[in-house]
Amino acid sequence: MPARPRAVPGLPAPSLRARLGETPLREHAGLRYLPLRSRSLMGRCSSERMPFEWTVNPYRGCAMGCRYCYAAYTHEFVGRSAAAEFHSIIYVKQDAWDETARALRAAARRGQRVALGTATDPYQPGESEWRVTRRFLELAAAVPGLRLGLTTKGAGVLRDLDLLAQVHRRGRLRLHVSLISPRAELLRRLEPWAPPPAVRLEVLRRLREEGLDAWLSIAPVLPGISDREQDLAALLRAARAAGVSHARFNLLFLRSPTREIYLDFVAREFPALLPAYRRAYQGRVYLGGDYPARLRARLRALIAAAGLQGDDEARAEGEAGPAWVAEQLGLWERV
Repeated sequence: MPARPRAVPGLPAPSLRARLGETPLREHAGLRYLPLRSRSLMGRCSSERMPFEWTVNPYRGCAMGCRYCYAAYTHEFVGRSAAAEFHSIIYVKQDAWDETARALRAAARRGQRVALGTATDPYQPGESEWRVTRRFLELAAAVPGLRLGLTTKGAGVLRDLDLLAQVHRRGRLRLHVSLISPRAELLRRLEPWAPPPAVRLEVLRRLREEGLDAWLSIAPVLPGISDREQDLAALLRAARAAGVSHARFNLLFLRSPTREIYLDFVAREFPALLPAYRRAYQGRVYLGGDYPARLRARLRALIAAAGLQGDDEARAEGEAGPAWVAEQLGLWERV
């Protein structure tokens, strides 16, 4: 993985300093919303590993509270503590519309792909008030030939069915609803402010009823926590019953500060798993050993058994390894 730019602890990046507002737009229930003047919502993505050329994140920070969120490091660039503040201090992007519209038209002309929601959920709770995602989609709906992907856990996406239908008719739109387990009690611990599984499955059903290309995204699979075969099979069957035809998945990867945040959570909530996590991720951000290949093979089989088509993003190289072992920890301890 290429090295990411280094941030100076406690100091915003030079390009951001003049654009950060300090007067809160709103403070409520432990969440603080601050303004961020932005020239454009469109950000170039130059990584060859990514299947898109542009990213769009209407907010910095995310109130969904997911314990495994890989994007926590982005708060370092606004001079905030990623561990303490990524889920409680949210920057609302403003003043970005003219350049965003120009960049959208250019992306459509060149056939480039735009990904909405790569580092923050575009339908996190604040969207109901600030409507930055809604404004972006208004611009996107006016651009013919646009290739747009959208990833969310939020039920607020249903508010924008009218605009999503326009983008779909005029270009190519794919929606990914992220849901990693059918177990509501587990997700309350992992994703405390995200909608429960039943709500997200209903979102998928409604999107599919509108004729939209909506996929189930099992991302990430958490070793020893959300990888039980019976749970994954039940989730895929429920997605199929909601009208979904495709599912994708990837496996947890850990880099600082997400690594420290997540392992602290595991130590509190799943202490028996902590030694295995430390061994498995020691000196690496992607899980080593043969577990990833075996998980990928089994998930492909479960996806097919549910009558779905797959498009996984597993990071392991090579094909399937040894046969699947149903006992999670027993399987994982072989890493």
